Amino acid sequence: MRFVEVTVEGDDWGEESAVEGDNESEASDDETTPTDARSFDARIAGEDAIVREELLNWRMSWNDVLNQLLFVVGDRTVYEAALESAPEIVGYELKPVDDERFYAYVQEESPDAEQSWWAAFFGHDFIHVPPVVVEDGVVRLTLLGEFEVLREVVDDLSATVSVEIEEIGDYHGHGPRVTDQLTARQHRALRQAVDCGYYEIPREGSLADIAAALDCTESTASDLLRRAERAVMRSVLS
Repeated sequence: MRFVEVTVEGDDWGEESAVEGDNESEASDDETTPTDARSFDARIAGEDAIVREELLNWRMSWNDVLNQLLFVVGDRTVYEAALESAPEIVGYELKPVDDERFYAYVQEESPDAEQSWWAAFFGHDFIHVPPVVVEDGVVRLTLLGEFEVLREVVDDLSATVSVEIEEIGDYHGHGPRVTDQLTARQHRALRQAVDCGYYEIPREGSLADIAAALDCTESTASDLLRRAERAVMRSVLS
């Protein structure tokens, strides 16, 4: 099983679209209002208020609607305005996490096979390894499948956008999860700490609450938490 990690960048993402009307109307004395006909992706690529998108999952439904689940860091109001003004978006729902982060469920009409880099995905048998990360108009994604199929996907992508291969080889996964570094008791101690509000600001729970839930002394609860926190932080920063 092979993988290829690539970055994708469209040369015209974020550029303004043409003004509605023919040359004759443009030459008239009447002023016309420019119409922004950019795709949703192009609008977001040009927005400084949107810091990062992570495409967590997607599938094409029976009625040729592309359903996408994204995690977004940025201004939710700006993102929603782009959704509202993009004609290819047929439905969406935003679920805030906090003031700067939210989930987006987006339904988009099937992209034009001759214009969208998405079209390169539809005619091949492979899977993408989530998340697909979009930052500063650049898409970073990992594709998994047979080598010849991956080569064809990259070739098809290159026909519409700029593609750079970052890495290619045998797939071994992304490595262990953060929680794999914890013992069962450390994991339970962290879970109890979160559940009782120990990490809330201001703090709602105490070491006594955690110790009671674990049926141990406060000293033992403190030791479990400190060891668990050390393991988590080392894993995150490694």
